[in-house]
Amino acid sequence: MRTLVVIGFSLLCAGMLTLFSQIQDLLKYLFSLGALYVGIQFFKRYETRSMRIAFVVTTVLFYFIFAVFYAIYLTMQQQQAA
Repeated sequence: MRTLVVIGFSLLCAGMLTLFSQIQDLLKYLFSLGALYVGIQFFKRYETRSMRIAFVVTTVLFYFIFAVFYAIYLTMQQQQAA
């Protein structure tokens, strides 16, 4: 159950960070604040060091995975347009 909680919070936080890094509008800062809020809520609920480390590591991994998938998506869109 703890694994699913870490994965769920990490997916949410990584998704918001991915949107923050890709959007070029003022709206991007709302996603940054959302990711910060999710992180604070996770740290409030789980005070053990291992859970916090797992959250940070999986969030970073999911962020990189989402960034790669988004880059692939953009490449495919540019290939179809050309």
